[in-house]
Amino acid sequence: MFLKNHWYVAAWSEDVGREPLGRVILGEYVCLYRTGDGAPVALENRCPHRNLPLSEGNLIGDSLQCAYHGIEFDCSGACTHIPGQTEIPAWAKVRNYKLAERNRWVFIWMGDPDLADEDLIPDYHKHLADPDWVAVTGQTHVQAGYRLVLDNLLDLSHLTYVHGSTTGNAAVSENAVIETETVNDTVCVTRTMTDIPPATAFVEYGGYQENIDRWQISTFIAPGYIDICNGSEKVGAGTPVDVRKSSQGEWGFVVYHALTPETETTTHQFWCVAGEERCVAPEKRELFGDQMRNVLKEDLDIYEAQQKCINLDPDAVGNDANPRGTIPADEGLLQMRRVIRRLYGDEQKGAATPG
Repeated sequence: MFLKNHWYVAAWSEDVGREPLGRVILGEYVCLYRTGDGAPVALENRCPHRNLPLSEGNLIGDSLQCAYHGIEFDCSGACTHIPGQTEIPAWAKVRNYKLAERNRWVFIWMGDPDLADEDLIPDYHKHLADPDWVAVTGQTHVQAGYRLVLDNLLDLSHLTYVHGSTTGNAAVSENAVIETETVNDTVCVTRTMTDIPPATAFVEYGGYQENIDRWQISTFIAPGYIDICNGSEKVGAGTPVDVRKSSQGEWGFVVYHALTPETETTTHQFWCVAGEERCVAPEKRELFGDQMRNVLKEDLDIYEAQQKCINLDPDAVGNDANPRGTIPADEGLLQMRRVIRRLYGDEQKGAATPG
């Protein structure tokens, strides 16, 4: 269930250069590189002559040369040279994919190129390139389907059990008031905890010694983006709910995720954990980075283990329309899956234009 007519993150900007990069996205093999002027290019990663990936070849100027027989393709995917002949046959071409670049991410459009409107790129990851914020970034190749990762990020009750040594404690799962709202193609899950003990990370970096008020606001943007605003303040400080959606209060951090399906059971996960400079003292930034990377690794272990179980018995989990079992904390992920299912149905019928 891949949504094609949407923008996905293909790579970190710094990972796309003059060395061809092969990457599978939505089940399609793509070759990424930059022209001499620095513009990113994405071509079908398959020479139509004998199917060698073009990422195994070399750049000749701004054209890709196949490493097998030297056939060359320009940035549009057109064949410009076949050694030993002057005529270019009709089959000698590869697909060109639309790209855009913003805030350290290179985005790719896998669907109908005529619908590739750059105004549809979600503008939620502004702190990736903000010099006034401390950012820990990374990319994970996940041996699990992208919706399992989205599930994880929309139900943060798991922090109690998966991240109990850093960002979670018992109150996160037992004392949260949860509100879930879907507006168009966006799902927002707000978790509010009042007068609770601070988790270890909130003591270590926020300096709390007494109970706090805490919030976690996860926002899903179709097809595979989530930002999570984690905030806290002294009990009774009373920051309004609408302000909390973009505020970390006295201490907190934001997490940005971009999930790009590789195959049905593997995912490219691009992520960033960021906080204002005031939230992470210089002498603690290395430790903060190490802990946040470990939090991502703890999640990775969970959904890869889930995928292994699903692969062994797919019927055991039911389906999106009729899941095997649910609890109240599942409401956000259920609404997210309904959005994806609706968009997929519209796309298959050709009934909807993105936006």
